[in-house]
Amino acid sequence: MAQTTANRELVVFTDRDFCISGDTLWLKAYVPKELQRYGNIVHLQLESQTGNLIASRAVKCNNTQAEGFIAVPDSLQTGLYFVHAFFNAQRSNGVLKCTGRSVYVYNRFEEAIERLPVVEDKAAVVTPESADNQIDIDLEDKNYRRRDEVKGSINTGDNEFVYMVASARIIEPFSHKNSGFMRFGMKDRNTGIPPFPEEDGVLISGSLSNRETGDAANSLVLLTVTGNETYFDYYYPDSTGLFHFFLPDARGNANLILQPLAVGDKQFDIKLTPNFMSAVEQLKFDSTFVNPKQAEIIENSIKGTFFNKLFRGVSIRSKDDFEMPNPYGMPFYGQPDNHIVPELFIDLPNFKEISRELLIGFQYRDRNDEVTFRMLDYGQDRFFDTEPLRLINGIPVFKNSFFQDLQSTDIASIDLVKSERIFGDLRFKGVLMVSLNDKSNSWLAQQPNVFQLKVPCIEFPKQANYNPIAEGRTQPDTRWQFLNEVVDSNEKWPFSFQLSDVKGDLEIKVEAITKSGKLYRTSKIISVQ
Repeated sequence: MAQTTANRELVVFTDRDFCISGDTLWLKAYVPKELQRYGNIVHLQLESQTGNLIASRAVKCNNTQAEGFIAVPDSLQTGLYFVHAFFNAQRSNGVLKCTGRSVYVYNRFEEAIERLPVVEDKAAVVTPESADNQIDIDLEDKNYRRRDEVKGSINTGDNEFVYMVASARIIEPFSHKNSGFMRFGMKDRNTGIPPFPEEDGVLISGSLSNRETGDAANSLVLLTVTGNETYFDYYYPDSTGLFHFFLPDARGNANLILQPLAVGDKQFDIKLTPNFMSAVEQLKFDSTFVNPKQAEIIENSIKGTFFNKLFRGVSIRSKDDFEMPNPYGMPFYGQPDNHIVPELFIDLPNFKEISRELLIGFQYRDRNDEVTFRMLDYGQDRFFDTEPLRLINGIPVFKNSFFQDLQSTDIASIDLVKSERIFGDLRFKGVLMVSLNDKSNSWLAQQPNVFQLKVPCIEFPKQANYNPIAEGRTQPDTRWQFLNEVVDSNEKWPFSFQLSDVKGDLEIKVEAITKSGKLYRTSKIISVQ
């Protein structure tokens, strides 16, 4: 009985019914316990009417809740868009069901909006049932003016709700009427991505091909995560050229270096596969005229967003922050036999002098304009007959010319491993690791078969800021959103927020879901004069 009545769908809540291009759309997702076997990484995505992926985020869920944001592109066209969520491991389920949201986007450069699309497939629209008898929104006052403080409480009493979200916003009539919850049937459009349960990490998938012929290639692909000199991995692509890497505990935007091992002058191409799900069937849409009153409010909201950014700044800035703890507890090649810090010694002009003076057990050979390296094998008291694994800032290097002109002042440290080391089924005849003071890795520019890619991983936790600016009443306040929080299951949940300079009808709303997946809603509308 419990199996049949439990909800098995992710349910997405948005902090608004519409947004302006360039805005930040804040999302919350209810994660039923029955779905937590799929991992703890939820993918949130924004999709167009035609099924094209606009933007996506990977967020870590906490028990039954996941929350994050989507930065709406500044150039996004006016129209109707859809937000939904999924676990990567749900790809094996065939058609995936999710309760998401429709959201209108108004392009901030558009002078006049006359017509907008509406969903014609009413069967896809989910209308929440009334929760007026179960949830009470109690306000201290009845009349409000601009910049007043709204105080009240949400009384939930004894009910069956497992998740509730309270929000408050000025109503934009068109989106308020025509947007809302929608039930999506989604399907994996990228069949090459395996249904891997992402637990505290993200899966990166891609394909390798021969640049000249375009055919799939299966040469070994090496992965290095820059900014983390100890992380290294590899993958043997299958016959179709597909490869996959899992990045544990990677947060923020990762800089990846992918290197297919080439024989001779063979050139490769690498293409990463975006991780998203798309609607199984395209919805049917109609378009309707926007009446003059609605058009005026939309125009005012666009202007208000401009002033909000002018005085408050951008709420989410694009950052290159990245964190990824060392999963090995040591360098992937093990503890080095020697760790040399050149700044403790006399300055040396090139790597040949550095190897002679500082690197005991390392051999630098320069014959016929060709440089070769050899590492001493401590176990056999002889030098290996092949070159060691060479690394600069943790990145494998296959041309010794990169080392020749390095001065001791360029180098932070050098690690030497003077024995055979095994990583998976790879075998290294010693290891030379050079860590530079300069971590930009500009020396990789224009190198063949070296692909530098920026990949978003787990999003850093961030919270929306709905509060007025600290300067107070000396600057205009054009906020439209004031509240978006998960309601505690306590019988009485207090809330408060300060209104802005925007006049109009304000809706304070509570949306709730039961264990069986039924949606409920109650709201209270006040007039801001």
